[in-house]
Amino acid sequence: MASVQAAAKRPPSLSDDERKTLILKAAESVFEQFGYGDATMEEVARVCGMAKKTVYKFYPDKASLFGALVESHDDIALSEVRSVSPLGDPRGRLVRMLEELAALVLSPRQITLTRLVIAESIKYPELARRFHRDCVEKTLGHVTQALAQDSALRLPEGVDPRIVADMFVSTVLGTVHLRALMLNMRKAELETELAARIAFATDMIARIFVRTG
Repeated sequence: MASVQAAAKRPPSLSDDERKTLILKAAESVFEQFGYGDATMEEVARVCGMAKKTVYKFYPDKASLFGALVESHDDIALSEVRSVSPLGDPRGRLVRMLEELAALVLSPRQITLTRLVIAESIKYPELARRFHRDCVEKTLGHVTQALAQDSALRLPEGVDPRIVADMFVSTVLGTVHLRALMLNMRKAELETELAARIAFATDMIARIFVRTG
């Protein structure tokens, strides 16, 4: 009878996906607190309340754990950008895309990851290269694709849409991103400036590239 009662009180077992989510949340906290170099798999296991062997089952080393953290960010990044509806006027689509990107880049999670990679980039250059490839390049690539495939835009012959996308995003974020990283400013404090920058960037793109007939 006692064993039956104990079983009834035992919390339900977690699925592998749920365990991975908890491990990644713990890893993000540990990396932020200790930096990549001083973070340990043992500390991640302690924070997420799992045995070390469970953490190692899913992530065999610290590099693979950080890689999974970057990839989980990338999945969120692209899904948020893709959530922008293709309907509506061209300027409206551009505004919504930039709003999604700005919210993503200035989110607490992204700021944490970016600071971590910058701080460790000299000691762990591969870490920086992987972050740049899997986060920055993939997200910029999606914006490039969105601009190139938008039938309402007419990019001049020979103009690289990636350069247009890069300049477009840079016009919006500019020093806003640096201030968020270096001065610990919250996104809410920067929203007024972001709105003005988005309006300026979309007006500029609309005047140059949007088809009028």
